[in-house]
Parts: sequence; C-alpha cells; structure tokens
Amino acid sequence: MNWAELIGGLGIGSLITSVATHFMTQRAASNDRLFQEKREAYLGLLKALHDASVHPSDAHSKAYALWQTRCELFGSATVSRYAQRIVDTNDGPPGERQEAFEGLEKAMRADLKK
Repeated sequence: MNWAELIGGLGIGSLITSVATHFMTQRAASNDRLFQEKREAYLGLLKALHDASVHPSDAHSKAYALWQTRCELFGSATVSRYAQRIVDTNDGPPGERQEAFEGLEKAMRADLKK
C-alpha cells in the first residue's frame, strides 16, 4: 500500500463521517424545532382555554380557535380531536367536558414524549 492510497482512504472516511454528522445534526435540530412548536401551541391552547373559561367572551373564543388551528398544524391528530371535543362539549354535561379535557392533557403528554 502506498501513501497516496492511505491518505485517500482517510480522506473519504472523514468526508463520510462529516456528511453523516451533518445530517444527524440537521435531524436533531428539526426534531427540536417541531417539539418547541408543539409545546408553544399546546401551552397557548391551554391558556386560551383558561381565559375563555374564566372570562367568557367572543375575543377569548376566537383566541382559542386560533390556538386550536396552531395545534392542528403542529400537533397530533389526537390532540386536535380532543381540542374540538372541548368546543363540542361547551354546553354539555360537565362530566363530558372533564373527559374531553383529561383526554386533551393525555394526548398532549403522549405527543410531547415522542
């Protein structure tokens, strides 16, 4: 084996390592960005729900709808389904609304753990 082959082999190995590291870093950054978007959307939805519950108004209902849309964009389908159930049970029995809220919390936790 001559020196040119040895140096060439090391260069290709370094290049492959660099490319692999770059893609793994990009994937980690993308996953972190998505986690942050989900977290922000979920916390915003919970705050909007709280505001709408404590001080019912058209403005608070619209704020909830905005955060609900953000959850549909960044969150899981299960979270979106429970967020809609919160709206659907607004005038229903308190037990159904509590079940919807508990389901929403559980779905958010599961989605953020992924």
